[in-house]
Amino acid sequence: MLFLSACSEEEAKPAETEEKEEAAAEQEQVEMTESGFITQIRNDKVLVNNIYFAVDEEVTVDSGNGSDSTEAVLSDIRTGMKVEIDYKGPLEQAFPLQAEAESITILNDAESVKQSEALQAYINKEQLASLLILGQPIVRDNEIGFLFNNMDTGKMQEVRIDLDTHEYTEGNEEDAETEDAS
Repeated sequence: MLFLSACSEEEAKPAETEEKEEAAAEQEQVEMTESGFITQIRNDKVLVNNIYFAVDEEVTVDSGNGSDSTEAVLSDIRTGMKVEIDYKGPLEQAFPLQAEAESITILNDAESVKQSEALQAYINKEQLASLLILGQPIVRDNEIGFLFNNMDTGKMQEVRIDLDTHEYTEGNEEDAETEDAS
């Protein structure tokens, strides 16, 4: 009886493994879209929010304003641009996360361009090369706010940028906690 019990457990394990492999294969086929800002371009990768996307010659690039779309090329992409990237999951569990881009749409509607210009001005003025955006930016009262992790220093910081003047204020979690305690 013990022998039969051992046999039935061995048979169950391959079935469980098969189900897990099928589930993983299904996840890989799921198409997803990430919207955000490019904060870093390195060789064959772009960093959008907290995901590094591998890009190659096969990635299609478009420029669109929501209603019209025109063909673009990979060399049109710049740090600070607001984009939508289509990819298939799952994401590779690393920090930052990793995926392979299938297509990139540069968002060129008036609001996206205004937000991109503000972020580009901040990045250029501060000469920042390795920013990781945490969460989604918040837009209100003609201001856009980001929570960044400076990957070079490890410092986490909140930045609020005026969309018209590109003036900005910086803060971090420690400053906010000190203000709250007062």
